[in-house]
Amino acid sequence: MILNLNNNQDLKEVFDALEEAFVNTGIDYFLIGAQARDHWYQKGGKTSRQTRDVDFAVLVGSQEEYNQVRHYLQEHKSYQGIKDNSFVMITPGGIQVDILPFGEIEIDDAVVMTGEGLNSIKVNGFMEVYKTGTHSIELGEGRIFKVATLPSIILLKFVAYDDRPEKRMKDAGDIANIIDNFFELQSDHIYDNHADIFTAVVDNMEMEEISAIVIGRDINSIIADNDPLKARVLSILDKHLALLAESRFLRNMLLTESDTIEKRAKLLQHIREGIV
Repeated sequence: MILNLNNNQDLKEVFDALEEAFVNTGIDYFLIGAQARDHWYQKGGKTSRQTRDVDFAVLVGSQEEYNQVRHYLQEHKSYQGIKDNSFVMITPGGIQVDILPFGEIEIDDAVVMTGEGLNSIKVNGFMEVYKTGTHSIELGEGRIFKVATLPSIILLKFVAYDDRPEKRMKDAGDIANIIDNFFELQSDHIYDNHADIFTAVVDNMEMEEISAIVIGRDINSIIADNDPLKARVLSILDKHLALLAESRFLRNMLLTESDTIEKRAKLLQHIREGIV
């Protein structure tokens, strides 16, 4: 698969600069966030909520190793850090780039940096996605990027929202949109790897419900070896299912006037069924 950035020169330059920085510092990485989602939508011929922000997770063992990437981008690409967030850089064209460290740098599933403003983040699930929840894509000219799968994106959004709900208001809507489009975007994956659903599910189950079960199964395959993380994800789902209309997350999943809390809760329940 090839990620097509030919129609967006600014983003192409960002990806080129980041790849150069990662290669020269010997640091492994994968694409997450909106650009990862947009790759899968673009592959399926779908449009999505557009953003120029770029998010990468980088595998590092220390703050010194992480700083090598930032210093390279500052010295060679004129990127600038910002005072209120230790994990963000701004390109010369004004694009925000989040570079989120994980790996041996973590202490109790968190990364704490020396710096002003936001200097601590939770990175639950990053290592699991790195190991089993990415797919390699080509960025033209034979360059290979690893990008988070759609179930991986949903997993990370569940955790990120739970960590900072006041800052992650768009996550619920993004998850709802991915579920709604998942069957069309990933039909080959569903038929090739989850065909048993079609003989096991009740009659007249909607495509979104089948998608939710598959998403849950795929999330389980990513986090199966991390019992605390699996318990946390199930706890997140149980919390919103118990709250129903009082859950801001479920309310934010409503995408149209005809959408209902009951429909969205049923989809979360199907994700939970897929996980367990």
